[in-house]
Amino acid sequence: MNVHTNHEATTTIFMTGSTGFIGKETVKQLTQGDAQLLLLVRSEQRARTVLKAYGVKDFNRITFITGDLSISGIGLTAADRERSLEANVIIHAGGTMDVTLERKVAEQIFMNGAREVAQLAQEIHRTSGLRHFIHVVGFMSPYGERNEQGNYLQVEHVDNNESAYEEMKFHADLHIREHAEQHNYPLSVVNPSTVVGPRPTGETEQTGGIGLLIQAIQRGLMPVVPGGSSYWLPLVENDIVAQTLVFLSREAAPVGGTYPLLARKEDSPNMKVLLHLLAQQLDVSKPIGAVPLSWIQWAMKSGGTRISGVPAESVAFITNRSFPVEETEALFTRMGQSWPDIREQLPLVTADLDYRLRYTPLPEGFPTDYIRSRSGDMAMLGWEGEGEPWIIVHGLLQSADEMLPLGRQLRERTGNPVWLIDLAGFGRSPVHQGDEAFEGQVNALLKALGEFEGPVKLVGHSIGAAIAAAAKMRSGRTDIRLGLLQPVANNSNPNVLRWISRLPRGVMRSMLRGRSEKSWNRMFSTYSDGEDNSVRDHTMAKRIRSSLQSPRIAGAHADLLRWIHSGQRKGARSTLWAKLESQHHVQNALVIWGKADREYHYPRDMNPQIKHIEVPYGHYFPTFQYKETAAILAEWSDTVR
Repeated sequence: MNVHTNHEATTTIFMTGSTGFIGKETVKQLTQGDAQLLLLVRSEQRARTVLKAYGVKDFNRITFITGDLSISGIGLTAADRERSLEANVIIHAGGTMDVTLERKVAEQIFMNGAREVAQLAQEIHRTSGLRHFIHVVGFMSPYGERNEQGNYLQVEHVDNNESAYEEMKFHADLHIREHAEQHNYPLSVVNPSTVVGPRPTGETEQTGGIGLLIQAIQRGLMPVVPGGSSYWLPLVENDIVAQTLVFLSREAAPVGGTYPLLARKEDSPNMKVLLHLLAQQLDVSKPIGAVPLSWIQWAMKSGGTRISGVPAESVAFITNRSFPVEETEALFTRMGQSWPDIREQLPLVTADLDYRLRYTPLPEGFPTDYIRSRSGDMAMLGWEGEGEPWIIVHGLLQSADEMLPLGRQLRERTGNPVWLIDLAGFGRSPVHQGDEAFEGQVNALLKALGEFEGPVKLVGHSIGAAIAAAAKMRSGRTDIRLGLLQPVANNSNPNVLRWISRLPRGVMRSMLRGRSEKSWNRMFSTYSDGEDNSVRDHTMAKRIRSSLQSPRIAGAHADLLRWIHSGQRKGARSTLWAKLESQHHVQNALVIWGKADREYHYPRDMNPQIKHIEVPYGHYFPTFQYKETAAILAEWSDTVR
């Protein structure tokens, strides 16, 4: 018999850390099989909410057990302890991800948790046989290797530069290893490197890892390369970690081992390459030169952290070590997969964290039931459904988030899938590389559209309408219907933005970043009257002020504003609307125009045969008058076939 035969039908897993960054993805993957899950949580209601929000849909094989790793007996009742003893696999992934934890708190969580879960493993193994104990602990732990005598290295303090968080996790690692040997149960130790978001979205909610580094770069606090090109920051996606844990939990006769989840050092970007990639995506200057890592740690601990708000632990995971990955590579061979190249995922991860670190909550009443996805290199929010999908492209001073009320209305009215796309460099989408501003946006949207097979309804607002129109025409597809909401290209009225757009890019970007919340509030307040009080102008002003503090987002705005207002009429722009002249384009297009717009006038070269509906609103009517907008679009969708 193959020792790796799938034994899901007889598997009961006791798991800690199920609502964490790694844990949620692991639970999501485990629920696609037949294993029974006993999840140790502090609050069943909160755990259900967190897992459901993450996309866990099937709770039939999940039993929540209330407890706490930091207290004696992990807080289990007698009945819950009896239930826990029915497990034959343990996945111990519990513990707060906070590199700034105080020593006493870190010891309570990690060391007490390790002792208690190991004791539970001992009881299970004695009474019914524990098939597998799987422990998740950081990749910097030294206990995956032994000395010449075959003993684990006895290290009182792993590294004077390490946080208490890391040190206590490593001592917990040693305790569980020694306990497993003493009581003879199979142990696999999984050592994830710095964890980032899964494919396809790169959604990295755990901001304490690479997020700290990105925060430092955002603020201009990483002008040099820490350690130089001989150092690196190993990275792994959380879905890869979860796949590893799920596979190990299903092995019939596990051999145990230590599995660092990282690529070989020589196959990974070094610190210089990594920081250059991050700087490119964040639209900031690349670091110049290198300094010893110890100097940066000393500077941050000597007051730099107080000034910057970035903890010294932000560089704790940068190393010049190589790690033994032979066991990991053998495991991945058994799993039937190869190690993914993190460079493919970095742009999405960087954009997600950049946006997340600047995120201001949406106004009360905005939809929260959407899912995140990705098409091409563009991030998407939306809802699945039946029939022809809507694809909506936002305009300036917005992202896909602001289009959620419109998207939700369309979903309810039509039942179709609705996807709200972030333009390149906006929201959670990476910046496009190499192309002129408008061309780059069109090419990014074309790539995204290429992943939609069959007819689609493509709707763009403001500059998003111009990008959508250009993408439709360039695609050559006859199955795309085009909705243009307040389309903008070369139709701006004389205003201050036209003057500002003639300034150097860096100056314009600085002016956008420096504009006050009060100023944005005055602008948005002119649009918020008339339909729904759930959309507040002051919240929109706060959001745009906050998001423009990102050099990436401010730069994307500056580039498109310069394209609109520069007056340099390139052929693709000056005749954009006139090109919508074929019978197919005319029959399958709609323009909705807000007559109260003070910044732009109706495009004079728009084909007059295209259906044209006027509404008594200003430029941002798709956001503030979204119900009426959705009604018009839904009716158009029903009548145009």
